[in-house]
Amino acid sequence: MPTIFKSSLPKLEKLIGKSLVDASRDELRNLADDLVKKARAGLETDLLSKQDLVEGLELRGQLHRYLGELEKARDDYAEALSLLGEIQDANEVVGRICAGLAGLYDLGGENFKAKSHYEEAIQTLRDLDPLPVGDIAELNNNLAFIYESEEKYDRAETCFLDALKSCYEELGSNHKQTAGYYNNVGSFYFKLGHDEQAGKMHGEALKARVNLFGESHFESAQSYANLALVLVRSGKVVEGLDHFEKALSGFESDLKISACDYEIVAANYRDVLESMGDKRTVDVLDQRLAKNGFG
Repeated sequence: MPTIFKSSLPKLEKLIGKSLVDASRDELRNLADDLVKKARAGLETDLLSKQDLVEGLELRGQLHRYLGELEKARDDYAEALSLLGEIQDANEVVGRICAGLAGLYDLGGENFKAKSHYEEAIQTLRDLDPLPVGDIAELNNNLAFIYESEEKYDRAETCFLDALKSCYEELGSNHKQTAGYYNNVGSFYFKLGHDEQAGKMHGEALKARVNLFGESHFESAQSYANLALVLVRSGKVVEGLDHFEKALSGFESDLKISACDYEIVAANYRDVLESMGDKRTVDVLDQRLAKNGFG
């Protein structure tokens, strides 16, 4: 499947002759600034220089984002986008830069601008052949989270389901990206109290993740935990408790990366046990947590 979201940062590493981790910030900025400066110097000569400037601005924008300089990154992307209006057959680059701008505004909490650029990116990318299905799905997924945060649930549902449907049709059910979208839709439905739909979505996510990674993987554990909450709230408490146990076991396989999730799921598990008056199992759970270094 084609993808358009290719980072320019590896190109910068190649130009500088070392990894970004090893390079100083000043070294990286100087190189990116020099690329933009050279492209500007030739801007009046021919169209190729304008294309070079767009590429340089996009690269520098990605560098600014990498360095956490979001306002500077937005400025570079915005200038690149304005130049692209004068270049023919540039839909792929327009889509990529609109997506980059959307992500930057999203990070900055500027929902209106983020939504506008997500929608423009999606519309632009739909004109490409072959269609970058995975990229459009990712943009729809990101857009859905904004609508959800604004409590525009109908629009959020449409975007979440569009992302899931297109990814499922392109990649099938047993794919990491599809499983992730199943998970997101399940969490969305759970938030709205639609437990039957939430259970189906989390069940599909769990099935895919177990097939892909096995039961003792972080992502499988996440799905066990999500499904546990749905089962308990649906009255299937015994099955829910079993899923909590499997979730904790999965997280325990690598606590270095799952410590935060482990504590959250353990707290949810404890709440259920305490509501049942099961003090003995609560004590066992606390001992298990203490053994793993969690007080």
